[in-house]
Amino acid sequence: MLNFLLAAIQWLPTGFDWLIAPAALVLLALALSGKTRPIAAMGFLIAAAISAALLSLLLAASIFHLLGYGRALADLLLNFGPAVTRDYLAALLRENGPRLLALVPMIVTAALASIAAIYLRRGERSA
Repeated sequence: MLNFLLAAIQWLPTGFDWLIAPAALVLLALALSGKTRPIAAMGFLIAAAISAALLSLLLAASIFHLLGYGRALADLLLNFGPAVTRDYLAALLRENGPRLLALVPMIVTAALASIAAIYLRRGERSA
């Protein structure tokens, strides 16, 4: 069960990327009409909330995973010196970099969906 959960967490950014694009297109189409702008604003709020929740889950798991290497880095630094530690850290970043870069669409979605929702709500109140 734990292996399934860990695999699901690793595939979560990919699934999110495939689901957010159609949702964004629908919400942008709804934002063009004055009558459906409140629905689009609510949709952007929901997209931002889901993105932020998934992002916090994934970042917590990634940080927990990377902090597990902290003792190994300290041991390497004390026993083998800075050159070996630097090479090990570079290898860790190369290995985990793509996983962390997969979070970029979630970060962008959370930020842009929040801005869009605020803009649409503000435009709704001023009209």
